[in-house]
Amino acid sequence: MRFLEIILVVVNFGLLYWVFIRRKKASTNIVSLWPLAVGYFMVIVQMVAEGVSWRMIPAYLTPVLLTAYLYVKRKNIKPRKWYVLTIQTVLLTVYLAITIIPPIVMPVFSFEKPTGIHSVGTVSYHWTDEKRKETFGIDPEAKRELMVQVWYPANEESEKRTNQYMRDVPEKEEGMAQLMGLPDFMMSHLGLVRVHSFSEGILSDRQERYPVLIFSHGNAGNRNQNTFQVEELASRGYIVVGIDHTYNAGATVFPDGRTVKYSTEDEPNTLAEFDERMSIWSEDVTFVLDQLEELDKGGEDDQFKGRLDLEKIGMFGHSYGGATAYRMLLQDDRVKAAINMDGSLFGGPVPEKSVQKPLFLMYSASSLDVDRFEADLDEITPEEILKQTGRNREALEKDFYDLMSRYEKVVTSGALSLVIPNSNHTSFTDLNLYSPLMRAKGEDTVQIHLLVNEFTLAFFDQYLRGTDDNVLKQLGAKYPEVHFQSK
Repeated sequence: MRFLEIILVVVNFGLLYWVFIRRKKASTNIVSLWPLAVGYFMVIVQMVAEGVSWRMIPAYLTPVLLTAYLYVKRKNIKPRKWYVLTIQTVLLTVYLAITIIPPIVMPVFSFEKPTGIHSVGTVSYHWTDEKRKETFGIDPEAKRELMVQVWYPANEESEKRTNQYMRDVPEKEEGMAQLMGLPDFMMSHLGLVRVHSFSEGILSDRQERYPVLIFSHGNAGNRNQNTFQVEELASRGYIVVGIDHTYNAGATVFPDGRTVKYSTEDEPNTLAEFDERMSIWSEDVTFVLDQLEELDKGGEDDQFKGRLDLEKIGMFGHSYGGATAYRMLLQDDRVKAAINMDGSLFGGPVPEKSVQKPLFLMYSASSLDVDRFEADLDEITPEEILKQTGRNREALEKDFYDLMSRYEKVVTSGALSLVIPNSNHTSFTDLNLYSPLMRAKGEDTVQIHLLVNEFTLAFFDQYLRGTDDNVLKQLGAKYPEVHFQSK
């Protein structure tokens, strides 16, 4: 809960308990008005200073309850029995619980401040690949359109008010809520979350050119889902380019107002289908790399002219985006190093010489837990497995063990790896900040984000900037619990 949210609840419920226990009589005496004045004042202050949120509706109603209790006409107030007082206190306590649960379960969270020397600017682009037709949608002649956001080191003197967490907040909130099976309004509080980057910043003149990192979200995610990571990297002197993979992102909003939500059309279910989908995502990244070359020539935005170090390009991604980063490392010479965060290695069989360039695999312990996978299947009947997945147990096991085999082959071929305990699939994103209910047992999301950022920065610094190659090993010693494995 935010500071004023806490103060609002403490003050107003303190007043409620005080008034109920004292059984204050209805009165027009100005002195009796002060509890109401304080109650309404606290609601107004919180709304104005921190913003109105559905999560606080029960708290906003506390002065209304005070009004009803104090000023409903009553002729005689008889002494209460002890059990009546007990029941009233219990009911009020239940109401208090109902009040504090929503803001605790769905907090308006804050991002840790980036630690680099640069402020962080951001700008978005709408790019259309005229060479490709859109695979999804109803228009057979439509071209593939992408929304791309760039985070970059900015001069401090250009800093303005920081942005909302997500651009086009209502549309993305609705898309995210629908994917999570929640009513649309339940994600509206994300509009109150602010980030440390700002629009219209001037690219920092501390360096002539900056290395470039491409970010690819997970299936049904979005380009903003790893804000904790992209802002930190930009503050450390990287230009980070996030892609919304249209129709596979939770929601993509174009400048003309069109909103494209996640498409369930031909949604992959088998390993073969996920392998096939990889061609669309990798072609998206190839197109964005081509556009960055044009941007460096001065197209569309002069401030990036001659400022992108296209000889030092890395890529990182989460889940399916992590698999895309791995595939781009294999197939595009422009990508010099890549990080796959908890992504199965989709895209086809692993080549015999699978790791010829620097690759870093970051995984949650749960994603590699074979025993847990088998135990989960053992808990449900074959009929339920078929009903839930459309496939039998043998098919699920074959795909799982094929993916595990790919992982083991890549690791033994020389990839760096770490496995984070007390984490889950979404620990590598902002999503576990959304609610403690999303976190693994014993998870410290802020601490996980910290170590992910440290390892990410050390990896790209070493393989794109040529800095100290001992930093990664030092981090492995600093965080022995993550089981870091280097070459």
